[in-house]
Amino acid sequence: MNDEFCRIFGYEREEILGRDLGEVVFRDPLLIEEGRGLFSEFTSRGSVSVETERQRSDGSRFPVSITSFPVSADGSYCGFFTIYRDISERRRYEREITSREERMKEILDSLPELVLRFTPDLVTSYANRTYCEYHGITYEEAVGKSFENHILPDEIPAVLDKLMSLTPDNPVITGVEKNVMADGEIRWQEWTDRGIFDQNGKLTEIQSIGRDITERQRTEEALAFERESLNALFENTMEGIVFCDHQGIVHKANPAFCDMFGYTREEVIGNPVDDLVAKGSEFMEEVRDLSAATAGGKSIAAEAIRLKKDGTPIQVSFLGVPVTLPDGRIFGYGIYRDISAQKEAEQALRERESKYRDLFSTMPDGFYTSTPEGYFIDANPAFIRMLGYDSLEELRSVYIPTDIYVQESERLQMHDDNYNEEFVDRFETYRLKRKDGKIIWVEDFARYIKDGSGRVLFNQGICREITDRVRAEEELRRLNRELFLAATTDKTTGLFNRQHFDEVLQREIDRSSRYGTPLSLIMIDLDNFKTLNDTKGHIAGDRALSEIARTISENIRSSDVAARWGGDEFILTSPADTEQALSLARKLKELLSGLDHEGYGPVTGSIGVSTYRKGDDIDSLTRRADHAMYDVKRGGGNGVSSR
Repeated sequence: MNDEFCRIFGYEREEILGRDLGEVVFRDPLLIEEGRGLFSEFTSRGSVSVETERQRSDGSRFPVSITSFPVSADGSYCGFFTIYRDISERRRYEREITSREERMKEILDSLPELVLRFTPDLVTSYANRTYCEYHGITYEEAVGKSFENHILPDEIPAVLDKLMSLTPDNPVITGVEKNVMADGEIRWQEWTDRGIFDQNGKLTEIQSIGRDITERQRTEEALAFERESLNALFENTMEGIVFCDHQGIVHKANPAFCDMFGYTREEVIGNPVDDLVAKGSEFMEEVRDLSAATAGGKSIAAEAIRLKKDGTPIQVSFLGVPVTLPDGRIFGYGIYRDISAQKEAEQALRERESKYRDLFSTMPDGFYTSTPEGYFIDANPAFIRMLGYDSLEELRSVYIPTDIYVQESERLQMHDDNYNEEFVDRFETYRLKRKDGKIIWVEDFARYIKDGSGRVLFNQGICREITDRVRAEEELRRLNRELFLAATTDKTTGLFNRQHFDEVLQREIDRSSRYGTPLSLIMIDLDNFKTLNDTKGHIAGDRALSEIARTISENIRSSDVAARWGGDEFILTSPADTEQALSLARKLKELLSGLDHEGYGPVTGSIGVSTYRKGDDIDSLTRRADHAMYDVKRGGGNGVSSR
């Protein structure tokens, strides 16, 4: 043994010479067991090198490295030679290094940035916690694996080219990349890559620090789009726009401004806007006041006259919009619109309105405008006089549904022409109440003006009083009714006369022929009417005829038509077949038999029935009914027969 062995284990040489080595270097049972295993390995392998623990003389354990190899003499094994090295300092150093690495890892894991270390072929050797959580993976899933799947396939060549551009002279590069997340979302990241090189300058690893800039990128893209949109609007709007500083010096001008005032852009930029639009004119003071107000932070709107470069006056609307910068300086937009044509149109409109107002005031027909809520907005003198009011103000105070309409529901729509989404034209006739309570009839060409959604904005109409005409038309209708009754009605019975019945019968025959519908004719001849007439007199006979006619009318359908055919003969047409007609005839026979004409008793009837056959006309149909009726007469009367 050498002195170093004695120092390491805390012995004097004399203390350990001749002793068993195991007793010197360990006394702990576990170490003893481990030493025996090591000895077995040594004897089987011939040599061994290991790091383990041994014990000093005071029993304390310490780490050592052991290297043992056999010793032979004359070709025979005679023992082994063992070298012990105290590695306590090295172990302490290693623990310190490990501790530092753990602390560094904790620091890196706590960073909000993504930290990644990888080889040039994109295989990860380290990833911090932020990176793993960002991608939703564990550290074990990240390290030793390629992160190609986080890069868009089309961009992998560009990423590799960028990494290969790292050199010892230029070891750092920063750039923006798009990454694919686990759910397929594309996100933007900014990475700073630092190359790590060996002694020959070969790139061995890359240390990268990144951050997610998706929101920033989107914001920048949105801002870029907004800038482009605003610039496109600025350059292409029809309004002339200039951007000026607080002194009124033009920094930007759009083409519309230059065209409006006859300048090139080069002539405008850098010059006072006041001089450009009013230099040397009577408008200069007003222009300066407006510019000063805008420069003072006030928004200004005005209509005024300005001058072109050649001195031509134009009418413009002007809007001054102040813009306050973060440093407090005030710039401003001047927005000009050429309203010369508008002003000319407004003047022409005023002139036309004046003409129309004269026409409005002098036209004989009444004109009104009212709201959907039921109040008049405007009316001409003729309409005001028509309703008996003294003034437009008085008319505006009345509520139309109750004060003007007799009954709102009686407004009759005669036409509904020229319909579209804005206007509904209606020609209506209805009654109105005047202020004095008098009822008048009017003819109203009404227009309901609507918006795009169909909501009525207001009502307009031209009214003409037609009270006299309505009365005349009513009288004419009354006279026409009387004439019609006189021409078609039998005076004694109130039934249709024979002439009108022939017209009705012809129509019914035509309809039955065309459509195949049933049609029957019922002819009634009174049996003993002549005796009643001779006994009671003609007046009593007329009353009997009237009572018989009323009985017939009250017991037939609305589709049946009854008439007086002759002196004591009646005739009916009915849309019925033979059986239905016979049933009606029998009913009428019984009803006639039940009448008592002023004590005389009943006047019975002989009734004949015929039903339409193909080819029949009035003569053939009535002839068969007449023959059937006389068949009954010959049998004694008071019966029903058909042919």
